[in-house]
Amino acid sequence: MELDIKVDRDGENKFIKRREVEATATYSGSTPTREAVKQELCKKLSLNPDATAIVCIGQSYGSMSSHIILHSYQSKEEMLRLEKEGMKKDVKAQGKKAPEAKKEEKAEEKKPEEKQEEKKA
Repeated sequence: MELDIKVDRDGENKFIKRREVEATATYSGSTPTREAVKQELCKKLSLNPDATAIVCIGQSYGSMSSHIILHSYQSKEEMLRLEKEGMKKDVKAQGKKAPEAKKEEKAEEKKPEEKQEEKKA
C-alpha cells in the first residue's frame, strides 16, 4: 500500500499550545489504519508520535483519499489533559496488549452463558 500525504494547513494554536494540522492522504489498495497515518504524518512533520492525536479521518464513499485533522502537543500529559475522552481511551488502549483484551472479553461472554445453564437445571 502506498500512502501519499499532502499538508493542507499547518498552524499553531498559541492559546492551547498545540500544533493543528489538516492534511489529505491519497492511497492505493485498502484504507490505511489510524496508526499508519499518524506515523507517516509524524515522520513527515517531525512530530512526537506519543504527543500527537488524530482527531478525525474523513473519507468519501469509494474514494481513495481521506481528509485528516491532527493535533500535536508538547507532551503526552498535555495531550491527555486536553483531548476528548475517546482519544484518551485510544491512547490507553495502545499500552494494553491485544491478546489480553481478547481473553477478558471471552471471559465476560462465558459468565452469562454459565448463569443461563444453572437456571435451566
